[in-house]
Amino acid sequence: MTTSSNPLQIVTMTPSTADVRMSCGGKAFSIGMVRCSNGRWSWQHRDGEQSSAVAGNRSDAANALASYHRAFKPEIRPGVPVRRILFA
Repeated sequence: MTTSSNPLQIVTMTPSTADVRMSCGGKAFSIGMVRCSNGRWSWQHRDGEQSSAVAGNRSDAANALASYHRAFKPEIRPGVPVRRILFA
């Protein structure tokens, strides 16, 4: 199931996880995912940054991820590899 909210898309993977995508140039690119644990939702950016449980539902967690992305990772460049954190 895909929930469209231009430019944010939430693509359900399992009942407790979803991919979050933003539109850029007519195409949607993944910015990360949201997941549920113990009834609370958290997000993980595609580069490895993650939140604690920040929301009571998937949409609020996806919007929090999008807000983080806009504030700290504003540039989506198709075809450019994503830099990932190499430590946990």
